[in-house]
Amino acid sequence: MNKNNYIKCLYRIVHVFALCIIASLIANVSAQESKKISLTFHDVEISEAMEMLSIKERVNIVLAKDVSGEISVNLYNVTIRQAILSIADAAGYAVEYRNGSFFIIKREESGKYARSGLTELRAFKVEYSDTSVVEQILETYLSEYGKITNLAQRRMLIVEDLPSFVRRIETILAEIDQQPKQIFIEAKILEISLRDTESFGLDWTKIFSSDGGTGAAGTRGLSNSLSPGLFFDLVTPNIEVALDTLFTRGRLRTLSTPKLLALEDQEAEVIIGDRLGFRVTTTINQITSETIEFLESGVILRVLPSVDGQGRIMLTIHPEVSTGRVEDGIPSQVTTEVSTQMLVEDGQTVFIGGLIRRSLDQSKQGVPVLGDIPLLGRVFSNKSDSSLNTETVVMITPHIVDDHNNIINNAEKARALRIESELENRATDINVKTDKSFKDDSSTNEIDEKSADVAVIKPTENTPIISSTCSSRHPANPASYSNGCY
Repeated sequence: MNKNNYIKCLYRIVHVFALCIIASLIANVSAQESKKISLTFHDVEISEAMEMLSIKERVNIVLAKDVSGEISVNLYNVTIRQAILSIADAAGYAVEYRNGSFFIIKREESGKYARSGLTELRAFKVEYSDTSVVEQILETYLSEYGKITNLAQRRMLIVEDLPSFVRRIETILAEIDQQPKQIFIEAKILEISLRDTESFGLDWTKIFSSDGGTGAAGTRGLSNSLSPGLFFDLVTPNIEVALDTLFTRGRLRTLSTPKLLALEDQEAEVIIGDRLGFRVTTTINQITSETIEFLESGVILRVLPSVDGQGRIMLTIHPEVSTGRVEDGIPSQVTTEVSTQMLVEDGQTVFIGGLIRRSLDQSKQGVPVLGDIPLLGRVFSNKSDSSLNTETVVMITPHIVDDHNNIINNAEKARALRIESELENRATDINVKTDKSFKDDSSTNEIDEKSADVAVIKPTENTPIISSTCSSRHPANPASYSNGCY
């Protein structure tokens, strides 16, 4: 055998021997974590107990020079590591595991080995989560030598621990601190004037039940279980027709069309109404102070969105309609509100109806001047009270935003598609009507197809004139309710 073959053979033997040692260490560690034992010691010296445990379970246990004292323990169905830690703790000592051996040392000496240079120091940036909450979570995954320093103002956590624990902290932090999804919320808040016979609002169940579309599970018929007229469902073609009819009759107006960008699991709020101020007097130790507080009334909409693993949006919705007043410095408020949750797909529209608001108006009529005379003026004047009942309707459409830069573009694109579709429908109606007028009076409406690419229609008495400023009055475009186009 030449020299090179001898070296190769020796290298293989050493390599196999090293693998056997590593496998043995891994098996020992695995046994320490999985094997369960039971022990009972009464007034036994800790050195004797550790020696018996070391021989029986074939684990390396090293006692420091000054370790002594009697212990009494009863341990059942515990791992070898747990048994060693319990025995050392009963005698008032600490345990460190280094290089495959358990070292029993004084508590004040604990950590010196780790602090001698084997710990790792890392700074982690917390991008999206609350640093205090993350700190509390990560502290449970530190070793006995680890610590975390919270730099809240810089949104950073300084972690010092053994390298394996630092890597575990890094993995856990990557799972916890993820960018939350953004939800673009389009809301339409409409107000319907009610007749005297509609004191409980419109019967939305009849409007929705006549449509064949599908709604959100568990939402149909809520008007029977919550309060008279209150209703939740998904928007269907029938509701759009109903709203269009109400506008035509002058009973519908738009209060607001807010558009909000909210983070997942963060509440978005819209307030449309008044803030009535009133004084609050506080007296402490004969010292009186006065502050101004405000009572918010009107229409308040709170929406809390969250996204599940399938891309659906869970909406926690809290609409509130209230009327408030302050008399003699005392505020009072009449409120109609409800809280509910609905699970919808991205882009679906939620309909909320049945929020009734009642207001009382006082009017005075009489003869000028004479009607203002004290006492005698009652003969020349008349006061009347009238009540006005309105129903507030809320329509909410959530969108999951993947790219913040495309929010405006997507909204404008959707609006343009709606307008384009409406204009195409109207163009069809115009062509039908103009064809009829050409047949009635062909001499006054001549079209030269060869002279121009676009035909110019000369209006007659039967030809409708469409203004270029008209926009759709479809419920999907509530801003159009402010004009008179149809």
